[in-house]
Amino acid sequence: MSNAVYDMIGYSEELNDPLLQFEKEIVQGGQIQLEIIKQHFLDRASVFENFQAFIAVDSQKHIIGTSIGAQTTIEINGEQIQAGFGFDAKVSPHQRNKGLGRGLAKEVYKQYFIPNGMSRNYMTAKLSNAAVLKMISGMLSNVWVYDFTYLTIPTSARMKPRYIPGSGSDNFGVRLFDQQHVDPDYYTIFGNGLGAFHSHKMYRLKIKKVKLAYKVGIGFLRKYYASRYQSTPKEGEIMSFSTLYNHSTDNLAGINLVLEVLEKQRIGFLMVCCKKQGAVYRMLKNISINSYDYNLVTDFPLKGSDCVNIDVRCL
Repeated sequence: MSNAVYDMIGYSEELNDPLLQFEKEIVQGGQIQLEIIKQHFLDRASVFENFQAFIAVDSQKHIIGTSIGAQTTIEINGEQIQAGFGFDAKVSPHQRNKGLGRGLAKEVYKQYFIPNGMSRNYMTAKLSNAAVLKMISGMLSNVWVYDFTYLTIPTSARMKPRYIPGSGSDNFGVRLFDQQHVDPDYYTIFGNGLGAFHSHKMYRLKIKKVKLAYKVGIGFLRKYYASRYQSTPKEGEIMSFSTLYNHSTDNLAGINLVLEVLEKQRIGFLMVCCKKQGAVYRMLKNISINSYDYNLVTDFPLKGSDCVNIDVRCL
């Protein structure tokens, strides 16, 4: 039962600065707390052709929650599907556990997904993000979860060629669908087929705070495994990163060229999404400084054995 009192409004340009300030106050993460930095509130949304932002305000017209829906393509077992993608769902800390998140999700469905004919919709979330999962499962009769992993690779790293027993295609991949509608400044295609999507043009990540125990652990890694962990970002540092797409075991040997070009452009990190313990993961884990598990949370059936390709703009 919702006990949050709010009005739902659409985006207007005069709200940009207040929205950026609102997002600045929403810190994400546990041991490492992250702040999302954007030049414009819609920077992550504007890479999509079709999107709509939803903003919740209280009786004093203060912003207390946001959510955005966009139309995207997802490929499942070789079939490309038009789907709704929900993201940037944020609720002010003092308004949590009052039903506001669920209310935002309902508005995205009612005003955007359903009118645009999107019967299959999803978002990405950590399983540890109980608030998001509670919000979704509380308004839908069924929810499916499909896991994948982020690897964080410093662009100063280089992969050494090595044989991985049992290498083969993973059943999770990343693509850039509808490339013709995306500004070319956002991506670089390499001759080996690999692509780098410049996610830092949408947003960057600031290391807001590192908990003491984790800080001590990182210090140990930097001291005793300097060649691998010397590029680990420090508290207060802002991370610029690109995200790899079109990668598979067939062309992953070309990743060193991608890393070299990004390093020259002063982009600090390359994010690679793959299946945990899959072939791509095993080929790259030795040059990764971090991995964290993530999930697609869908309102349509999706099995772990399904072959899924997600649009890089959704990461």
